[in-house]
Amino acid sequence: MKKGQTRQSDPERLKKILRECGKVLFMTLMISIEALAVAALYTPADVVTGGVTGIGMLLEYATGGVFPSWLFVVVVNIPLLILAFRFLHIRFTLYTLLMTVLFSGELALFANLNLPELFDMSEPAWRMVSVTFGAVAMGVSGGMIVRLGGSTGGLDIVSLLINRKYSISIGTVSMGINIVIALALGVLHAVNKGNYRTGVESAALSFIALFVTTVAFNNIIIGINRTKTLFIISDKWNEIAPDVLNKVHRGVTYIPCRGAYTNQDKTLVYILTKTIELASIRRLVLEKDPTAIISIIDTREVIGKGFTAVN
Repeated sequence: MKKGQTRQSDPERLKKILRECGKVLFMTLMISIEALAVAALYTPADVVTGGVTGIGMLLEYATGGVFPSWLFVVVVNIPLLILAFRFLHIRFTLYTLLMTVLFSGELALFANLNLPELFDMSEPAWRMVSVTFGAVAMGVSGGMIVRLGGSTGGLDIVSLLINRKYSISIGTVSMGINIVIALALGVLHAVNKGNYRTGVESAALSFIALFVTTVAFNNIIIGINRTKTLFIISDKWNEIAPDVLNKVHRGVTYIPCRGAYTNQDKTLVYILTKTIELASIRRLVLEKDPTAIISIIDTREVIGKGFTAVN
């Protein structure tokens, strides 16, 4: 019996290992995109990204490259990773450790390569294009990494800790911190170049980049296929619920209630579902009871089986 159980578990274990390897490979691709965006799109435009990398870029600009951003990323992430080991999931922390090492190494690699200039940075319009492309790349890739259970380290760890304790959006926490970084860049360029307009322009471009990154990041985290909460009031609740369970494969909860106008006992049907399943559920309900009342509510986040995993 034990041998049979072992044989049955082997395929599942193999699937799990392959799934984890796939995650690591995809996160490696995403972190490479981030490092390339910093080197090829942000640095030539003389702007900063957010988080620890942004602070590192500030120091690199301030020291004329003597103190590179990748070194700052390594130094600062050491205590933050210790915090992650203490308070966050071990798998998340291991993924983050790997991503941090790869990101730092690739920042150093790309900084020493003679990358081709993709846009003419003497033209303000092309500078804006460069920053926008970089911001989208950073937001999408960073969001995908977090969705897969890791992060790029730095302020992502701080944001996740705050999100876990206070339920504040990860992107919102990062945005607040990053505003300070963008302002600091403006002051630095204004002082170094002796022209406040240059500082204002760099700060403004950094603000735009941070906003675009935050929007892209939050949309990737929440997902296009968002969660909806449905409350269904119908006298045919006992016919509606089995159809939702068997045809849409979504869980259903019964909530006893009483109508204030009729003073009659009723059963409220409570369903958590995804946007793409909404039309099917609506059709099933109205087929059973055209007079049913369906309340559809946007739900920010659902944690649990079938929805969002917890790091």
